[in-house]
Amino acid sequence: MKMSEFAVKRPITTIMTVISIMVLGVISLFRLPLEYMPSITFPSMYISVNYPSSSPEEVARLIARPIEEMMGTLSDVKGISSTASGSSARIRLEFDMKADMDLVAVHVRDRLDQVRNLLPDDVDRIEIRRWNSEDFPILEYSLTWGGDNQNDLVDVYNQMILPRVQRLEGVGNVTLQGLEEKVLLVNVDQNKLSSHNLDFRTINRALRNNNANISAGFVADGDRRLPVRAIGEYQEMDQIGAQPLRANIQLNDIADVSYDYPERKSFERLDGRESISLEIQKSSTANMVNTANLVRTELDAILEEVGHDKLKALIVRDRSNDVTVGISNLAQSAIMGGILAVVAIFIFLRNFRSTLIIGSAIPVSALFVFLIMYFMRQFTGATITLNLISMMGLMVAIGMLVDPAVVALENIFRKRYDEGLDPVTAALEGSDEIGVPVLAASLTTICVFIPIIFVTDSRSALFMRDFALTVVISVVASFFVALSLIPLATSRAFRDGMTRLDTVLKTIVGLAAVGGTYALFAYTDYTLSSIFGSITQFFTALLGISTPIKVTVGILFAIIGLLVVRYRKIGIKGAYERLITTTLHYRWATLSAAVIILFGGNYMYSKIEQQPYRFQRSGQVGISVELPRNYDVQDARALFQQVEALLLPKSEELDIEALGTRYSTRRSNSLTIYLKPPEESKLSSDEVKVKVMALLPKDIPGVRFKTGRSRGGGVGVGIEI
Repeated sequence: MKMSEFAVKRPITTIMTVISIMVLGVISLFRLPLEYMPSITFPSMYISVNYPSSSPEEVARLIARPIEEMMGTLSDVKGISSTASGSSARIRLEFDMKADMDLVAVHVRDRLDQVRNLLPDDVDRIEIRRWNSEDFPILEYSLTWGGDNQNDLVDVYNQMILPRVQRLEGVGNVTLQGLEEKVLLVNVDQNKLSSHNLDFRTINRALRNNNANISAGFVADGDRRLPVRAIGEYQEMDQIGAQPLRANIQLNDIADVSYDYPERKSFERLDGRESISLEIQKSSTANMVNTANLVRTELDAILEEVGHDKLKALIVRDRSNDVTVGISNLAQSAIMGGILAVVAIFIFLRNFRSTLIIGSAIPVSALFVFLIMYFMRQFTGATITLNLISMMGLMVAIGMLVDPAVVALENIFRKRYDEGLDPVTAALEGSDEIGVPVLAASLTTICVFIPIIFVTDSRSALFMRDFALTVVISVVASFFVALSLIPLATSRAFRDGMTRLDTVLKTIVGLAAVGGTYALFAYTDYTLSSIFGSITQFFTALLGISTPIKVTVGILFAIIGLLVVRYRKIGIKGAYERLITTTLHYRWATLSAAVIILFGGNYMYSKIEQQPYRFQRSGQVGISVELPRNYDVQDARALFQQVEALLLPKSEELDIEALGTRYSTRRSNSLTIYLKPPEESKLSSDEVKVKVMALLPKDIPGVRFKTGRSRGGGVGVGIEI
């Protein structure tokens, strides 16, 4: 039994199947993880080996080269590159796209175990890392303590923040950066070290070998056999200073041993006080938005318990906000596109029942897509999620969802009203005639996107696989809807005497439209002024396009107007018949025009500027400060405190809510200042930039404030509007 025949003759089964798909689709929609971008694991791995107090040549010879030679025996390796410095070696391994990175990680660790005996004995740790989009923290906080004792912040973190955030569902890791803790410091006098003919490795070897608990065998006590263990770990700081290095030479003779705070290479400040950075990462299967909401709620509760006058937290970055805003905008665009598609169908079909049947295909197919996505995650191990890429695929597929349904309905409509068949026969014969053409059209669309999923070997294809999967699933869903739900609906809706049903349906749709409009203004941020503002912005952007484009669009509209006036008496069908007749009569002219259009389009394509990603405007202003290369952490701190003293008193005038900074000498000697206006700020980015630039000092030798980025050491002032 064919699909359309089964749907028409088994209406209850078909309707219950459709309802089940819709219910499961709604459940799947709320269980699919929300992400900003697809979860991507690039086929590359990085091996980092720290080896301080050495030279680049020595690191390359003793560490990088042996590891490169051993890693060259791995299968599926496309390239190996390494970088050696005076303190570390970094080796990058690139593999084929088809490589299983979990299995590759096991093989890399096995090769490192084999080469470990060829490396220097004082290499303590080898780090293996592979890049994954889920490694980025979903939330970044800047925490500062307003109490007298800054060490209380450590207690609050260890006793409240860390345990309470870690136990939340979906939280994978909590990392704290910038926290000052005392460590054991061994400050070696270089002159004394040289006079005793010693080096740093001798000291490292002595401390490492003597700071250990080892087994000393067994002792027999009558019938008992007792294990003996030598306790060699240092218990007090004086034991470290008394550690012998050679005969009559102790560590105290050449170095000062102390338990103190190490030299600071970075600092962070918030609202004029020292601060630390808190980063939260989610687990791989967690929903980013739900996890971020739980963390924000818990941290707000902690702030209430501790007191806002003591503990203050500033959200430096919230990736879940990007997800919700981006997906919300795409969802609104998709809904608006679906509504416009239904309106366009109504204009051409001019039948309310037909339009309603076609419109029902969109939500059913969309929910079917969500259901298949959820099943793929659960049973095939796929990593597809609701992200900007997959939602863009669903947006593109909105138009494809109604194409098979329109073809099926139009043929059934012709069978019913032009040929006079009864509704059931028209539904069966009409769907049977277009079954193979619709299948062929669906397969051709699927074949376009199949290479992106299985064949294409590029990094960009990894991002676009969710897009291709969504489009393919949407096309499959629309095919089944067109050959099952459409024949069933038309076999009932095209009966005689359905005028009253039209009235009822129009009333229901009208009431739903009124209720939806009320909900739009009552429960969302939409207002009449915002709608008029969007319309004004649209026309402003339309008027801002270049003159050649305006002229081209005007000519096109003029041609369309002339065609409408010329063929208004015979209608669209008559105009189409004349077009077909003309093209068949002048075959060579038609073919020549097609060839000209083909090569002309290819020429225009070659002239279009190409770039991997489109530049996106954002409400941020960058102001950089170029620093002299000889600036250290104290000089940068003094400079920032001067800037801080100028900006903080003017925070209300500048409409600034929080002022923070992050400085580090580890990477490009950079100092970053964050100025965050409140959400209700009415100042534009240019106005804030002008006011801030007017307040910054101009007379500091070697320091220059400017907009943009600096490649060397510099201060970046980020203003988020």
